[in-house]
Amino acid sequence: MSKSRSFELRRLRLVIGFVFIFFFVLGIVTPLTGDDWTWGSQIGLNRLANGYVGYNGRLLSNTLEILITRVAIIRISLFAIVCTLLVYLTVRVAVAQSARPWHYLLAGGLFMSISTAVYAQSFGWFAGFINYVFGMVLILCYLGWLQSASRPVHWSGWVALFILGLASALIIEHVTFYLVLLSLGASIYFRRSPAKQRVNFSYLTGLLIGSVLMFSNPVYVQIFSGHNSLRHTAQNGVLQQALTMYTNQMAKYVFQQNGILLFLLCSGLILLAYQTGRGNQLIKGLISFLLLAYAGFAAFIRNFFPAANFDLVRINQLLAVASVVFIIALVVLITGYLDNVQLKRRLWLYIISALLLSAPFVVITPYGPRCAFNTITFMIIATVDVINVAVQQKALPVNATSWFKLFGTFSMMLILVAMVFNGFVNQSRPASIKKQLTAGNNIVYVRKLPFEQFLWDSSPRTTRFQYTMYKRRMGISTEQKLVFVPYDQWYKIKNR
Repeated sequence: MSKSRSFELRRLRLVIGFVFIFFFVLGIVTPLTGDDWTWGSQIGLNRLANGYVGYNGRLLSNTLEILITRVAIIRISLFAIVCTLLVYLTVRVAVAQSARPWHYLLAGGLFMSISTAVYAQSFGWFAGFINYVFGMVLILCYLGWLQSASRPVHWSGWVALFILGLASALIIEHVTFYLVLLSLGASIYFRRSPAKQRVNFSYLTGLLIGSVLMFSNPVYVQIFSGHNSLRHTAQNGVLQQALTMYTNQMAKYVFQQNGILLFLLCSGLILLAYQTGRGNQLIKGLISFLLLAYAGFAAFIRNFFPAANFDLVRINQLLAVASVVFIIALVVLITGYLDNVQLKRRLWLYIISALLLSAPFVVITPYGPRCAFNTITFMIIATVDVINVAVQQKALPVNATSWFKLFGTFSMMLILVAMVFNGFVNQSRPASIKKQLTAGNNIVYVRKLPFEQFLWDSSPRTTRFQYTMYKRRMGISTEQKLVFVPYDQWYKIKNR
C-alpha cells in the first residue's frame, strides 16, 4: 500500500472515529422524553408480555425500546453505533468506494441541520430513533449489499442476509413495505444472474417471514377497518387525505424546513447542468432560478408569514404549490440537462425510494415530522452524490471540499452544544423535584429544557398522557400539580 493511500485511510478512520465520539456524547446528553417514559414503565413490560398484541407488530423495535429505556449504557452505545452507521452507509451508498473525509462530515452536518421538528422526533427522541433512524440504517445495509452484489457470497452471507431481512421487517411498517418492493425489484433485476437472484431470495425470504409476523398482529385489522383510535385509514377519501396531508405537513417537513439541504442539492445539480451545455439556455436559466429561489426561501427566510397577520390555511396551500413547482423543476433539470447517465439513474432510485417511503402515509394517518426522516435521508444521499460528482467533474473546485468539512463540523458542534445544555438541565430536574416533594409542596415546579425544540415532548402539556407518565416517573402524586416553568423564569420561582 502506498504512503498516500495509507495516510488517506488513517484520515478516514479518524473522521469516522470523530463521528462516533460525537454521537456517543450526543447519546449521553439526550434525555428520555415522551413515549420513552411509557416504554420505561410497567406499561412497556405489559406490552412485551402479551407480544404487543393490540398495539403494533414492531416486535424488534419495541423490544429494543424497552431495553434502551432501562439500561443507559446500551442506549448510549446503540445510539452511537446506529447513528455512525447512518452517516457511514449514507456516504457508502452515495459515493461507493471513493469516500473521503469531507463526505462523512458533509453527511453528518446535513443530518444535524435537518428540519428541527424532524430532528426532535428522530435523533431527539429514542422511541423515534429506534424506529426511524435504525430502520433507515437497515435499508442502507441492503442497498449497500446491492451495490456489491457482484462479489461471491459465502454461506454465512446467506444467513446474514436472511437475518437482515427478518429484522428489517420488524421495525416499522413503511420500511417493511418499501423493502419488500425493493427486494422484489432486485429479484427482477437479477433475473439474468441466477446466483445473485438466489442470494437475494435469502433476504426476501427473511423479509416476508418478518412481514407475516408483523402484520399478523390483530391491531392492523382494527386500523384498516377504522376501529383504532390512534391510527386509521383515510376517512374522507384517499385523494382528499393525500392533499391535506401534503399541504399541511409533508411539504413543510420534507421541503420547507430543509432549505440548506435543498440549496446544496440544487446548487450541485445546476453546476452540472451548466457544465454540459445541453438544452435551451433560457429554459435552463428559468429552471435554475425556480430551484434556487425556492431553496433560498426555505433556507434563509423564517417566520415570513406570522400567524397573527395571515391565513395559515391559504399560506400552506401556496407553499405546497410552490414545493410542487420545485419538484417539477428538479425533475426537468435531472432528465433534460444532465449528461451523467449513471448519476441520473441513481437520482431516480433516490426519488422513487423517497416516494415509496412516503406513500403509505397517504392511506394511514397520522403523519408527523418523524415520518419525513427516511425521505429526507434519501435527499441527503442525493446531495452527497451530486456534490461528489460535481467535484469529480470539476464543476466545483476541489478546495470547496474544505467548506463542506467546516459546515459539517460546525453543524455537529452547534447541535451538541444545545443538547449539552438540555442534558445538564435535565440532570438537575430529579434533585429539584425530590426537594419539593420532601417539603410537601402541593405544586411541583420543573424547569423546561433550554433548547426543547430539539426534543420531543420533554415538557408535556397537562392534557397529554405523557404528563401523567412523567408524574409517575418522578413520584409525584395525582393530588399534586406539576408545572413546567420556562427556562429563563426558573429563578423567579420561590418554592423550587
